[in-house]
Amino acid sequence: MVEVLRRAYGVGYPTDWPEAPRDWISPDGLLAAWVATDDDRVVGHVGVAVPAPGRMPEVTRLFVDPAHRGKGIADALLDAAERGAPGTHVRLDVAEESPAAWRLYERRGWCLTGRGPADWCTPSGDFPTLRYYAKRVG
Repeated sequence: MVEVLRRAYGVGYPTDWPEAPRDWISPDGLLAAWVATDDDRVVGHVGVAVPAPGRMPEVTRLFVDPAHRGKGIADALLDAAERGAPGTHVRLDVAEESPAAWRLYERRGWCLTGRGPADWCTPSGDFPTLRYYAKRVG
């Protein structure tokens, strides 16, 4: 799966390559994860996490191998994550500089709830602007 992440990183996600990619794919609070496969090879991933007690569940770490984009894989992974999320609402954040990603969420009925600086910075020291979304799922 790290190889798929590496290929996705080559076209912009994640913004920065994580020091420990396997750990990044499975963040603290991860409740469940789904993968998409093609001929028994992983071509996409998404997770649902609750980053801290009392917080709304969030969709996290959605990525698809660039060679398999445009085939509905991201939609299928989001379907699974939305069905598998506990509770009635789920949230996510996405970099402002990733319009293909945030257009996908908006097309699927996610509501933009705000924008703000990330709590992490790029290697150049910039704090990217994030778009925050929420969706009723239950």
